[in-house]
Amino acid sequence: MNRPLAGQTAVVTGGNSGVGRSATEMLLRAGADVTMVCRSRERGERALAEMRDAGIAGGAAEGAEDPNARETGDAAGRPGLVLELADLSRQADVRAAAGRIATRLPAIDILVNNAGISSARRTLSADGFELTFATNHIGHFLLTHLLRERLEAGRGRILNVSSRGHRRGDLRRADLDDIARGRAWNGPLQAYADSKLANILFTFESVRRWGGRGITANAVHPGVLATDIWNKTPWIARLLIRPFTWFMDRPEVGGGAVMNLVGDPAGDTVTGRYFNMNDEETPSAQARDEALAGKLWERSCEWTAWVS
Repeated sequence: MNRPLAGQTAVVTGGNSGVGRSATEMLLRAGADVTMVCRSRERGERALAEMRDAGIAGGAAEGAEDPNARETGDAAGRPGLVLELADLSRQADVRAAAGRIATRLPAIDILVNNAGISSARRTLSADGFELTFATNHIGHFLLTHLLRERLEAGRGRILNVSSRGHRRGDLRRADLDDIARGRAWNGPLQAYADSKLANILFTFESVRRWGGRGITANAVHPGVLATDIWNKTPWIARLLIRPFTWFMDRPEVGGGAVMNLVGDPAGDTVTGRYFNMNDEETPSAQARDEALAGKLWERSCEWTAWVS
């Protein structure tokens, strides 16, 4: 069996469903050991059991010491799969999960920042940030920073799952702090678009700041897919969208777009790019604004109490 990623380690957020689940399965089949970060223990353990039962990952390991981690892996050579629990909107959760991951993994080859939500209402996170922005941007910003040393010790391949919806994003329409804290709330679609724009700005700025450390990063729109995220949109939008889900691509298409950018180490020279599925594309003008990216980075450091 061809396993081009044998011996490599990957971390995937939102790995229990949709694009993240598909990417996790593809990474396992390519031979990588995968840690999937999930918010729900029930859904995460169900996904872990399903992948174990399907023979994609090894059998259950014995003696897992941490109640927040569930691991599979065996002596038969099948790759290992670990479940880490964390609500990315909660910075305490992110710090705890990153600490456990860093303790287990001396090096990380691939980080897929995939988990995303679209909150139907203006809701604040436990840390006082607008929930969609907190989950989709701030949580991933903090997780990536906390794992940076492990990424430097490994292949250091970062992929941020964004969306072509970023073109509706506008992080100049108000002060960044007002947007992040929901004071400039302008509906769920705007909030989601703002967070996806932030994903691309973070991608490009991380390359400018960390490229000399051997870290590479790209952003990808995985396609218009029939995933669970549509179930979290406002009910009117769900009614309008539901008939069109029959014509949407399956999550496997998104998983393939992820693997196109992380699956071949020979492609690691590709960095600081935005892809629409498998094709490189020029993102919006705001996504290419270096001054805005630098400002978002500094504010994100403030929001996470991170000393850059």
